[in-house]
Amino acid sequence: MRVEQLEIYQFRNIQEAHLPLAPHLTLVVGNNAQGKTNALEALHLVLQGRSFRSGSEHDWFPFDGPEAFSVSATAMSLSGSAESLQHRVVGTPRSRIHRGREIPVVVFTPDDLNLSKGSPSDRRRFLDSTLSQLNPRYAKTLRQYQHALLQRNRALKDPRLASAVESFTPALITHGFYLWQERARILRPLIHHARQIHERITQGDSLGAELHYGGSSVPINSEAEYAEALERRAVDERLRMVSLVGPHRDDLELQIGNRLAATFASQGQHRAVALSLKLATYTLIKDEWGETPMILLDDVLSELDPPRRQELLSVISQNGQQTIVTDTEARSYEHLDPTIYQVQNGTFHQWD
Repeated sequence: MRVEQLEIYQFRNIQEAHLPLAPHLTLVVGNNAQGKTNALEALHLVLQGRSFRSGSEHDWFPFDGPEAFSVSATAMSLSGSAESLQHRVVGTPRSRIHRGREIPVVVFTPDDLNLSKGSPSDRRRFLDSTLSQLNPRYAKTLRQYQHALLQRNRALKDPRLASAVESFTPALITHGFYLWQERARILRPLIHHARQIHERITQGDSLGAELHYGGSSVPINSEAEYAEALERRAVDERLRMVSLVGPHRDDLELQIGNRLAATFASQGQHRAVALSLKLATYTLIKDEWGETPMILLDDVLSELDPPRRQELLSVISQNGQQTIVTDTEARSYEHLDPTIYQVQNGTFHQWD
């Protein structure tokens, strides 16, 4: 699937933009805070129905503008059939409308380069994002789990609701155990691909990973074991007024040569690990979907040293790969013959 046209109306600082996209590489050039990342976010919204950025939905709307926006795209399948995609927010109260199937996307941002040295929540978010693309049920179950967790934590914090805590526990267990099963299932092929990539870009350093189950010293293999783990922590939960067992407390522990990456890795090693994981995600989605994902690169190439940059460029140079890159200047992309847009204050102009 190839996206041929992107249209944006009233999204963040972009009042209106009509952007034909190249079948191979589109480069968006501009200074910081001009709208480059906003354009990528809008594209991700229309392809996936969700943003890759954290923050409130309120941030999507123009300052002092109406709380409504629209993003649409025209995509072309390999067979030559066109599909229309749309994501918009309208009305008061606000209503989100998404039309069209999801198209696989892999996003690289500067924050991703901190994946191995960041917090456990960063790695959980990475797993959740990957699994949500591969498995729509995972995305739905994650929302259900978060709702049950929120309700249970509220009951733990309010003495008047103490008797209601257990009423939210069955949903927490059912949804949480499914998340654990899927995280464990995906980890083996993900790390297999990441290890191969990591060895190439580091000339042999080994990469390992282990999923640590939140609140448990051992993997939890059934809903019954999950219930037992919660029971063991029941007194602590009452004292601390928060749910202490579940995938919301997981950590994906990463190792380089049997040493903990978060503690011992250098800055260059952290970047190698992060790039390996992201490229492994690309390979995994490609294998499972049977379709080449679009790649969105948001100001990351300048942060990579030559070997890692070359590894990433080798992927986006493959036949049939559609990639959108943002940068502060038109660097050494000439051999890829990109379509180039200059953006300033949310306005886009195509270079001839």
